[in-house]
Amino acid sequence: MAQLMTIARPYAEAVFALAEDANNLAGWSDELANLATISKDPAMIAMIKNPAYTADQIVSVFTDVMGDNLTTEGKSLLNAMAENKRLIALADVAEVFETLKAEAEKRVRATVISARKTTVEQKKKLSAALNAKFDAEVEINYEEDSSLIGGIKIKVGDWAIDGSALSQLNKLGAAIAQ
Repeated sequence: MAQLMTIARPYAEAVFALAEDANNLAGWSDELANLATISKDPAMIAMIKNPAYTADQIVSVFTDVMGDNLTTEGKSLLNAMAENKRLIALADVAEVFETLKAEAEKRVRATVISARKTTVEQKKKLSAALNAKFDAEVEINYEEDSSLIGGIKIKVGDWAIDGSALSQLNKLGAAIAQ
């Protein structure tokens, strides 16, 4: 996964620069999301990985599925990635692009994982704290994971806090084992 992100980043940065120059971040966001969806289809993954298919054949499938929703620039991206055998990283290109877009719009995405359902009051406090910490509008995705026992985990990009009871018990177990 990390290797695909490394492959995806230069493509995403190039597309982001192009989209920013054209003032078309939303358009590229939609187009990349559609391309990523196509690239994640199991049949498409098999085709991309199969050396029997040429780059042109694979791009033509994307072109046929996208129809009029594929821009000239989008097709150029597909051609470049196909020629370099990088289409498997297309979903990651879309993900990196969305991260760059969010940064440019002063938005941040966060994931909060808790052992139980988060209450409205807890959500308000978390939102206020994260907005202040990152000096941006934080979009929070809430998830539940009962294996945490209690507490929460917060992930924002590379930044993370693990305040779960499971983490604390694991640390205690490691300290006792020494």
